[in-house]
Amino acid sequence: MAEFPESPISPKEFMEGWLPGAFGDAELPPGSDGVDVKLGVKLEGSDGGEWVFHMNQGDLVVSAESRDDTAFTVVQTVIDWRGALWEGRGGAFGQGAVALFKPGAAQAAGAGGGMGGAAPSPAALEQMRALDGVIKMVVAGGEGGDWSVAFKLGPGAIPDDPTTTVSITAEDADAMAAGTLDPMQAFMAGRIQVAGDMALMMQMQAIQMQAAAQAGS
Repeated sequence: MAEFPESPISPKEFMEGWLPGAFGDAELPPGSDGVDVKLGVKLEGSDGGEWVFHMNQGDLVVSAESRDDTAFTVVQTVIDWRGALWEGRGGAFGQGAVALFKPGAAQAAGAGGGMGGAAPSPAALEQMRALDGVIKMVVAGGEGGDWSVAFKLGPGAIPDDPTTTVSITAEDADAMAAGTLDPMQAFMAGRIQVAGDMALMMQMQAIQMQAAAQAGS
């Protein structure tokens, strides 16, 4: 497998250069066979831009183009994107976001996936097209300040304000990543706060769970 860059590189170099080759060398994630879907990425800030990941029969092609017609889009600042990839920020939610950009990280992402912290599997992506809204994950109080990532569900423009916001402290997000804090227990105890449309997050989780069950059958 292609060696992960030791130091941060530009989003363009990463997306269009390193990433396709790394995925080509890696073992395909469950549900990749037979899918033909497009996923969007929008990075905001210096060196940012929009990219479309086209997954087709196990191959990945990344192109710099508008993500407006994609079923699912990851939206993040360049600073927070680099923070998750090279600094380990975001705890379990950071691991979930990293799984999209770092082959082999999907297993670690499972710690946060129970609360929507991970991007969906290839088999679940196209089902996201029926949804419409933005789920924003916020990890508060960590080193370097708050960290966040947002998921736009369904095609269309990205609204200024999220539909649903999920917030957790950096300490608890790190505990979830370490496996010492159960996501559902944290939610029931009020340590994970959900504001806005909780139904949207539940719909996203249901699609992910259904795809995982089908992949395992």
